[in-house]
Amino acid sequence: MATLTDVDIKKLLTEPSSVTMRPSYEGGNINTAIGFKCDNYLLEAAVLDHFRAVGLGATELYLVHGVNFDVVGVDTRLHTVLTLDDDVTVEVTPKTKDTDREMVFAVAAIVERDGAPKKAVTSKFRVLLRRDTNIADPAPLPAELERFVVDRLATAEPAELASTPVDDLHGAFHRGEDASTDPVLAEIIGDDNAIGWKWRIPYYYCHFTERMQMSGYLRQMEEAKHLFVASRGISIKRLLDERGWIPVVTQNKLHFTDEAIMEEDLYTVYTVESVFKDMLYTSRMDFYVVRDGKLVKTATGEITHGYCHKVSPDAEWQMAVFDDEVLRALRGE
Repeated sequence: MATLTDVDIKKLLTEPSSVTMRPSYEGGNINTAIGFKCDNYLLEAAVLDHFRAVGLGATELYLVHGVNFDVVGVDTRLHTVLTLDDDVTVEVTPKTKDTDREMVFAVAAIVERDGAPKKAVTSKFRVLLRRDTNIADPAPLPAELERFVVDRLATAEPAELASTPVDDLHGAFHRGEDASTDPVLAEIIGDDNAIGWKWRIPYYYCHFTERMQMSGYLRQMEEAKHLFVASRGISIKRLLDERGWIPVVTQNKLHFTDEAIMEEDLYTVYTVESVFKDMLYTSRMDFYVVRDGKLVKTATGEITHGYCHKVSPDAEWQMAVFDDEVLRALRGE
């Protein structure tokens, strides 16, 4: 077991670090551009490396100190596109105040463009250390870190639910495009410009044998866009094939409001809230489980989407202007 010094703790809580990495190949879904989900993965890896550099990697935290490293909030802006073979320098700068109960880090992904460094992605990450009862006799953490150790990541106030959940295993694995067959989804969505689906949380969206992790929610956030536009007749493939429009995210944020447990039925709801300048639209994402007959929100966030296209193969990417068909689809008209 490593012994943490005052210098190590100062590095962790007050001093910046940096690491150079490449994006995951998983993220090259459309040509070689990396999507927002894998941008966030890259930033998360850098924050983990910031801990690892002082001897507090996720394994050490778990097996020795009996706590789980959990990203519980992200607020990310995308300024330029990262591509598959970019060498990306990710800078992690602690921003935790004395009164904060979460560790806060400003994270910036920097890439070379036209011979000069350029910020491609910036974010604010929030981290907690959750006690894990599976580890017997854990070694204590330094006193400076105790305020970030919790028994539960968040606890939401349950809401009354008029409808009765349908205990349908098949339906729990189905990505529906409307709420017509699920009374809980119908109640949550109401008259909103939204779609939703119920889905049983698999182990590979979880970590530490129990809970859905941040990357799992980001994967749901990505899938929601795919399902939403398909349900409105403007699927990703159709706009790619017919117009060469590539979906782009300019901003996304997400934070935990409770915990979601492996194999619970998760209700995902994607609601379009605004369309502005006929070039971008912002959607809210809400996630729920039903416990003891009541509705519990486990996470909430926002994502801003648009489309890019090229007027010729060697031209720069440009933002597309929504036409009437796309505007009507986004507004649910």
